Amino acid sequence: MATIKDIAQHAGVSVCTVSRYLNHKITVRRDTQERLEHAIEELGYVPNVVAQSLKRNSTSNIAVIVPRINTSYYSDMTGGISWELAKHGYHLFIFEKDHLQKSELEILQMMRENMAAGVIFIGMSYDLAFKDTLKYLVDWGIPVVYVNRLIPYTHYPLLYPDFLKVGELAAGHLIQRGKRRLALVRKGDSGDDPMVQHAASFRTATLAAGLPEPVILDTSPGLVTSPSCLDALIDGGIDGVFALNELIAAGLVKCLSQRGVRIPQDIAVLGFGNSIVGEITTPELSCVDLQNYELGIHSAQLIIRQIDGLPIDPVTVLEPSIVQRTST
Repeated sequence: MATIKDIAQHAGVSVCTVSRYLNHKITVRRDTQERLEHAIEELGYVPNVVAQSLKRNSTSNIAVIVPRINTSYYSDMTGGISWELAKHGYHLFIFEKDHLQKSELEILQMMRENMAAGVIFIGMSYDLAFKDTLKYLVDWGIPVVYVNRLIPYTHYPLLYPDFLKVGELAAGHLIQRGKRRLALVRKGDSGDDPMVQHAASFRTATLAAGLPEPVILDTSPGLVTSPSCLDALIDGGIDGVFALNELIAAGLVKCLSQRGVRIPQDIAVLGFGNSIVGEITTPELSCVDLQNYELGIHSAQLIIRQIDGLPIDPVTVLEPSIVQRTST
């Protein structure tokens, strides 16, 4: 395997010149650059990334910790991270917490042992994993970003969508579409704080518009809507529904259509989350979009700014938006 000493001898320059050239710390004359590039190509030189990492005590690898990667929620966000990191010469490594079978501290120690340049943790909005243990990364001098959890700022930068506006945005959209008897449908076990907040802000916005109290209904998770939920929507004269889950919204569209309900003429259905599911539903599903891809981009930018020693905002909040399709 060729070394920088071989390149120096082949190009007729010093080893120091080769080292500084390869590390982008020197500008050389055009003819010298041509000799260096010719030597690198002819000798098949490959940088020793491990040795370089040991020398500077870090790598160009950014670790992303997720509970799992089998949903569009995580894949959209990691896609945004990967795209932004690639522009700056960094590499993405994904660790699935549920499959590692290690404690939080053991996982973070892995990041340290592998000299990660930075760590991004992505959780569900109700997930408090790593909330306290991430402080170890701060103590070890490893940049970190905590994504998608609305908690008080402590030791590391936070990035999340404005959860408090979700219900308000949903109600406003349905009202704007001419709907006057609204309902919110959620999973029967939705007791976590964000879901409660969404329901509360949906109710507040509905009442503020001078409309009747919205109906809050529970259903089973997945694509099959509970019969009792369907009966309550149809018999209750509901003409606009916000479902706090994209799969539930897609199932609601299917089950209502099977009951002869026209969507959106009789009942408009608005989902929560923007993935391929909404595009393949018939009719296509309108939704509240938390901008997961953009969250990924912003989290990568925060990590890179920390690595570069640039100032960062302790808390970054992205605005949710409505994606208008044919279900409303």
